[in-house]
Amino acid sequence: MKRWHVSLFAAVGTVGLFGLADAHHSRGNFDLDDVIELHGTVTEYTWRNPHTFVTLDVENDAGEVEEWLLELNSIAVLTGTGWTRDTIRVGDSVTVFGNPDNDRSKKFFFSNYFVLPDGSRMVSAPNYSRGVPIQRPPERELDTTASSGDFTGIWRREGGMGGGMGMGGGGAPAAGPPPAGANISLGNQTPAMGLSVTARGQAELDNWDVRDNPWFRCEPRTLPGVVSGTQEILRPTEDRIAFRYEILEVERTVHLGLTGHPSDVEPSHLGHSIGWFEDESLVVDTALFSPADWGIGAGVPSSDLKHVVERYTLLDGGRRMQVDYTFEDPVYLAEPVNMSATFFVDPGYPWAEYDCDPHASSRHLDVE
Repeated sequence: MKRWHVSLFAAVGTVGLFGLADAHHSRGNFDLDDVIELHGTVTEYTWRNPHTFVTLDVENDAGEVEEWLLELNSIAVLTGTGWTRDTIRVGDSVTVFGNPDNDRSKKFFFSNYFVLPDGSRMVSAPNYSRGVPIQRPPERELDTTASSGDFTGIWRREGGMGGGMGMGGGGAPAAGPPPAGANISLGNQTPAMGLSVTARGQAELDNWDVRDNPWFRCEPRTLPGVVSGTQEILRPTEDRIAFRYEILEVERTVHLGLTGHPSDVEPSHLGHSIGWFEDESLVVDTALFSPADWGIGAGVPSSDLKHVVERYTLLDGGRRMQVDYTFEDPVYLAEPVNMSATFFVDPGYPWAEYDCDPHASSRHLDVE
């Protein structure tokens, strides 16, 4: 096993270029200032979301074979750097460069790039590839003239968010001033920050544990968390608008023509949504939520009193869309929260089925 030390400045500086593409997973448990080299034989290659894994038999300095667990990125990030499910195979002899766990007793490793049996190099973490050329597939040309006149279409987050937490990669640069809620983070692998919470909400934050993340059980996010991801808006009927979100294949329906939420509707994870057109905007009001773990943000649950209002407004002749949303929950939030995001329409976007695997989602929690 070989070891190199790199400057923390270099590691952090690179994150600014690519970090949002795999921001769904914190790398805080890895020593990103320490790069080591492992050489061994592949014993497992698991091509799954949200994380692909490799197990590697490595001979240590005493001549003993140890099994290491190597964490790679999501399928979307890997395919964006040229990977396929056949890039490596069980039995391959490979060399891998990456970052060890902060707890050096764990044989756990965040892979930066692989040297394959034919000598080629494949980047598995574009944030941390340290100058290694990336074998990206041919770039898809964006149709910058595409527009929507009725909100329908596939919409991707501006500012590099792509599909949100690991899907889609890349995106158009954000335009204009910082959006509402720019200093608020709903978190994911780190606690939510910037929220004004009640005493009960603060107690929940004080007990934050990353292992409680519903993501690790492949449980879909609810509102407001889903709002900022890659989404497709459809109009299946005159009285319904459908939203599809790429992450974890979340779908919800907005009912048009209603003046209130029916009293006979049962509370649900995504609540009950009604919508109407107001000037040039689509307004969506959602209530009747069931309580949800981390239903506000990471570490902050939501109650059945949660209420969310979204306002969708087309910009630049329908080429862009702004979403302003407000959410409140008197049980956990001391005051309503306002946030905003902008999107661009991308009709040619290759929508990816997420197909979350609970074992792959939580596997890193059980490394000893």
